[in-house]
Amino acid sequence: MAPITIARWLHLLAAAAWLGEVITVVFVIVPIALRLEGPDRSRYVSRVFPRVFQLATVLALVTLAAGAWLNYLITGWRDLPSYFSSSRGLAILVGGLLGLLLALFHFIVEGRLEPRLRHLAQSGEDPQATRALRFLTLGPRIGLIILITTFLLMMIGSRGL
Repeated sequence: MAPITIARWLHLLAAAAWLGEVITVVFVIVPIALRLEGPDRSRYVSRVFPRVFQLATVLALVTLAAGAWLNYLITGWRDLPSYFSSSRGLAILVGGLLGLLLALFHFIVEGRLEPRLRHLAQSGEDPQATRALRFLTLGPRIGLIILITTFLLMMIGSRGL
């Protein structure tokens, strides 16, 4: 199997898994957390979301690394202006930048939020869990919109309209 084929498959599978994870968070995990109350909510949020964050980190890193490798195999890092010469190249460039910005946002937010969420299990503080849940309700929804947009741009860029 050629290296470019491996890079494409890794990039596609990791990105699809990342998108699937965000869909699961938005439509399954957060609604369950919203139905729980008190200590049950605190325990659920503190146990589930750190694992979700870890998985998102791995999937984002694999997606970015495979995308960078794929870019290198295609352009050799020398033909980067070609992205600006066509609408397909521009779609890949914008999609890649959106994915990179989303991953960076995730890395920064996860580092700040994960220790607080782990603390909820010991403290059982429902107001703190409620505040965290408010963010965890909005953040993944925005991430889902960005990931779907990125997917669409990459599909347009790789195959056209």
